[in-house]
Amino acid sequence: MEEKEVVVEAFTELAPRYESVVNNELKKFWGWSYQGFINFLIENTPINDGELLLDIATGTGVIPRAVMQANTDCKIVGIDITQAMLRHGKQKLGEDLFGKNVFLTTGDAMRMPFAPSSFNLIMCGLATHHMQVDQLSAEIYRILNENGRFSLADVGGSKFWRNPINRFFIKILAFFYFLITENKDRAWAEASAVSNIFTAEDWHQILSKAGFKEIKITLLKSRKFWVPDPLLIQAYK
Repeated sequence: MEEKEVVVEAFTELAPRYESVVNNELKKFWGWSYQGFINFLIENTPINDGELLLDIATGTGVIPRAVMQANTDCKIVGIDITQAMLRHGKQKLGEDLFGKNVFLTTGDAMRMPFAPSSFNLIMCGLATHHMQVDQLSAEIYRILNENGRFSLADVGGSKFWRNPINRFFIKILAFFYFLITENKDRAWAEASAVSNIFTAEDWHQILSKAGFKEIKITLLKSRKFWVPDPLLIQAYK
């Protein structure tokens, strides 16, 4: 089964309880609440009135809801590969936001159905480790307008992870952890994601290759020394 199919199956099953599960996992590993982590991303992302924003892997719409709660006068498009996540996102957004300020669509982040230079700002929270980051970065660069910005927060790797042997055992540990705490589909999805977790140096190189000129990467701290630290990354076209 391809990695994308594994991710869709895992998150289709997870969709009804996604936010509570992620909240518990972030508290356990990083000491953050899910909402607190997303709020931190938004607080550190300049958002101007009148802008068109894209949220990649929007899931249940946590980022669009938080942006709207900040009273920002902008339009948001959320894209996600899993239809079940978007259905729950639509319900959580409600009639006041869905179809008015926030629009949701199904799509693959590596081949997004948007014209070049479509967005002022693109955001992504806790999802890039499930994607081919080099393809994703090129797509983001393509659909950002001139002087557009990209802001993401996700798990980061360490130099220890670069060693193929170490990475192999990390995949095994990830698989059995999520097999015990969740199910087989989630275990496969998270084990497969290990290969897509990069260090701050890796991210800088990937984004530079995609064409981004100004790149700022902030290393945050996890709660446990053996858990990889999260990264806050901001890049300008």
